[in-house]
Amino acid sequence: EEAKQDIMAAEELNSSQDAFMSLSPDVVNSARGVLEPWINEDRLQKVARVLKQRTKRSKFLFENPSNPSNVWACLRTIDSFGVQNVDCIIDSGMYAGKQAIHQKKGMRTAMGSAQWLSLKNHLSTAEAIKEIKNQGYKIYATDLNSNSKDVRDLDWETSPICVVMGNEERGISQEMRDAADETFILPMCGFAESFNLSVATSITLAHMSAQSFGENGPLRKGDLDEHEYNCLYLKGLLNSLPQKRTGKLLLKQNNIIIPDRALRFI
Repeated sequence: EEAKQDIMAAEELNSSQDAFMSLSPDVVNSARGVLEPWINEDRLQKVARVLKQRTKRSKFLFENPSNPSNVWACLRTIDSFGVQNVDCIIDSGMYAGKQAIHQKKGMRTAMGSAQWLSLKNHLSTAEAIKEIKNQGYKIYATDLNSNSKDVRDLDWETSPICVVMGNEERGISQEMRDAADETFILPMCGFAESFNLSVATSITLAHMSAQSFGENGPLRKGDLDEHEYNCLYLKGLLNSLPQKRTGKLLLKQNNIIIPDRALRFI
């Protein structure tokens, strides 16, 4: 039963994301024209300003995390650094026991409620690796193995990068380790062996930011293509209205049709 719910949750999230990003330019522009007058100018400027600093050059992937609160904190930090795309693997077979299943349910909620990011849910590590590689990303995974590089020694320049953060207790899987182009560590001077997930994400992003200058490095602000930017801008408008149903009603009144599944998480 839990596996079925995981499949349904993944399909809903991914279908909604795909449907929204597949809207025609005419529909997006028409919807924008209807909604903008209902939002104050300061908010419109903020939505545009934030999106102009977004990057798709790098993305993050969380492999079977166990604590929804940690994921929430990570998503907030990722948003703050301008990374638009975040993937998460929620493999039913990796969650056993009542507490783990309860945590997994919280993970589904966290992934479905991050309004400002483009999220993708995978049901297995193999599925995630295949898609990420097909998208042209190299995989840099955090891992405490003897061959891992210091994060400061990684080459962030040659390719788009997907940074993989493992489970809080187990780390990354062997399958992910084998697929990774690089594994890396965050240097520490104390007795603890590792940072918690949200801190590790923050430190990694800080190093990525330090390596980014204009059109160089892993965080290349403003590299979204025009249609992606416009779709995300429309989503920003819908999320900026005081009541969620307002946007849907305004669009309906103006005969602008957006599929219900595209608005599922707005």
